[in-house]
Amino acid sequence: MGAALLPIDSLKSNLKGRMRLRKKREYGRLRQDSGHHRRILAVMAVLGVGAFLPICVQLGALMVGDFSRYAELALRNQTRSTSVSGDRGILYDRNMNILACSQGVENVYLDPHELSQSKADIPAIAAFLGELLELDPSWIEEQAKDKTKRYKQVAARIDEETGGKIRAYINSQGISGIHLEPGTKRYYPYGSLAAQVIGFTNAGGDGCEGVEAAYDSFLSGKTGKVITTKGNNEMDMPFSYEKYVSSQQGCSVILTLDATVQSCLEKQMEAAIARYDVKNGAFGMVMNVNTGEILAMATLGSYDPNDYQTVADEKAAAEIEALRLAYLACPEGSEAYDAGKAAYQSALQAARLKQWRNRCISDGYEPGSTFKVITMASALDCGAIDLNTNFYCRGAEHIPGRSQLLHCWRSAGHGAEQTPQALQNSCNIAFAHIALKLGGDRFYDYVKNFGILEKTGIDLAGESKGVFFDKALVTNTEKWGTASLTSGSFGQTFKLTPLQLVRGIAAVVNGGTLLEPYIVSEVVDADGNTVLKQEPTALRQVISEETSKTMCSLIASVVEEGTAKNAKTPGYSVGGKTGTSEKIDVFDENGQRVTDKIVSFVGIAPMDDPEYIVLVALDTPSRETGIYISGGVMAAPTVGAVMADILPYLGVRQSFGEEDRKGQLFVLEDYTGLTADQTEKRLKQSYLSCRKVGDGDLVTGQIPAAGQSVPGESEILLYFGETPDQTMVTMPDFRGLTPDQAESLAGSFGLYILAAGNPSQTAVAAEQSVAPGQTVPTGSTVTLIFADMHAAD
Repeated sequence: MGAALLPIDSLKSNLKGRMRLRKKREYGRLRQDSGHHRRILAVMAVLGVGAFLPICVQLGALMVGDFSRYAELALRNQTRSTSVSGDRGILYDRNMNILACSQGVENVYLDPHELSQSKADIPAIAAFLGELLELDPSWIEEQAKDKTKRYKQVAARIDEETGGKIRAYINSQGISGIHLEPGTKRYYPYGSLAAQVIGFTNAGGDGCEGVEAAYDSFLSGKTGKVITTKGNNEMDMPFSYEKYVSSQQGCSVILTLDATVQSCLEKQMEAAIARYDVKNGAFGMVMNVNTGEILAMATLGSYDPNDYQTVADEKAAAEIEALRLAYLACPEGSEAYDAGKAAYQSALQAARLKQWRNRCISDGYEPGSTFKVITMASALDCGAIDLNTNFYCRGAEHIPGRSQLLHCWRSAGHGAEQTPQALQNSCNIAFAHIALKLGGDRFYDYVKNFGILEKTGIDLAGESKGVFFDKALVTNTEKWGTASLTSGSFGQTFKLTPLQLVRGIAAVVNGGTLLEPYIVSEVVDADGNTVLKQEPTALRQVISEETSKTMCSLIASVVEEGTAKNAKTPGYSVGGKTGTSEKIDVFDENGQRVTDKIVSFVGIAPMDDPEYIVLVALDTPSRETGIYISGGVMAAPTVGAVMADILPYLGVRQSFGEEDRKGQLFVLEDYTGLTADQTEKRLKQSYLSCRKVGDGDLVTGQIPAAGQSVPGESEILLYFGETPDQTMVTMPDFRGLTPDQAESLAGSFGLYILAAGNPSQTAVAAEQSVAPGQTVPTGSTVTLIFADMHAAD
């Protein structure tokens, strides 16, 4: 019998057991797999967080920490900011004449994207602009095709006329892509007048040199801007965001300078440079002695601030051009080329700096005998001397403590002198003894009080204070003290600036007060409100009023009786002091000390109540002219001519004595229809006489005609019953003639002479107002300036 069959219930039970076991095993495996998956997920989560955490930190930094920075970058990327410059303030002289202003100009830009999109004829545009703007057409074409930038500037600061031609071309050709942007440039209406005082602005509009630099913060306007949105290719987006920040005009500056006085000073200085063949230019100034206001300040040769980069001196410009051509002739990159180019650039820069330099405040020079005014004022003030102090000059003297023999300019000597004659004669021997009586300590202290050891404080940049001895050097008689003291007394072996000298002498004549000079009187904003106002500043009393009055009398006597007769000005009381100084620290290419001289004169007027001081210095007059080189011969008559020009203009009252009549002008009336007696009576009132022509009863004509001016003591031709025959004559050459000789020659030509300068018969005509050879009507007046051509200092 086969195996017994298991019951069905038992089979089912076994099957269920096995299934439970399998499920249990599968559940175990699932639990095991689930834990593994969770571990994987956990690891992945950690790794994910670790990976994204720096990104989140970076996003946080970008969105929070650096928000402002990136917002600004985004704004900059989406917007365009165009600057709108504020107009620079105006410079005025004291009478509100414009010395510097901003003038409308235009800048030319090309838009390469716009030109391309409009399919403009770029070669034709380049040819047109190249010819008009004097630029290389090929370069313009390159700019027009260069799309790396939105705009390409091809010309700056063109005048409005040139801008109009470009605008007309754009309209006629229907061109899109050429743009004209308005701007300004600085304009100086008077050209080179007072150039070193005014200064100039550079291409960026910043003030350089002079008042333009010193007051740049006031003159500069505040720049505004226009902000707009931009899209692709830097193109403006129309009808979108726009913001305008308005610009502000700069303040205007009113100077103490007077354009008329400045012009007179420069005119006479230029005439002196030509007359005496002055090699190294000249410098001079006019100052109010009671306020410190500078009415004029000049350095010649000058330059035009409208074209400040150009070297104005023709000789220097030619030499610089020769250097340029020389290096360009060498192979580019060669040693000779590089060396020549460096020499050219150095010479060009030196020439520019020289013409921009204001010598009146920046350069020291030996004042020479002009300094004797300060020495004498110091000695009189402290009682070291009085007006009756006696001196004796033999022409040379050995001063104990001084190794070298001291010479006076007059080798024969001046003989016995007192204090007034010492100044009138400009005697070095007398002044050496005045210095010894004064002593080193007091001399140094007075020099310090007169401001010689300090800057004047003028409101201009670049001022220096000169070079003076250390106190020990003038007080220690055992170590060069006597030599320094005696030489310093007559303005040698030290340097000061022209402004220091003028300020010091102004204190001598204004009652003894040292002032701070200034060039700007007021600064006003665009609405006319005063921003800054300057008033006279008294620093200290350096001498007494009594000493000042005494010095005024002595200074006046130098012109009336001393070495400065050539500075006489008809109708005015003029005083002053001459000076001739050497360049002891300048050597030639061989190492030898040069013999060049600076001749100068400081004049004051009117001496009964001083108002104005004038300095003129001529640097290195030529010996080839044959004219004796001295301040008395060259600078004194130049200052006299300046005084004659400016004093009437400034309202200084004239007063003529009997000896001045020939220097006084009288305007003739119309004497037609008068009798001889009536005419003679009227002429006599004007210190004039007449010569009668004809037999009529009444005047029918006259020479000179009515309205003409003639000098006092002139003779007028009166015609009775006849008509004057007005003829023309050729102006003769009066130069070199004495007053009597000149008057005789003028009479033979039917001319009149207005005499100026030194009226003595030892003087000769040095200059005439009408050039020889010029044709003039009979009865014309010519002004002759007479000078003693041997006057020393």
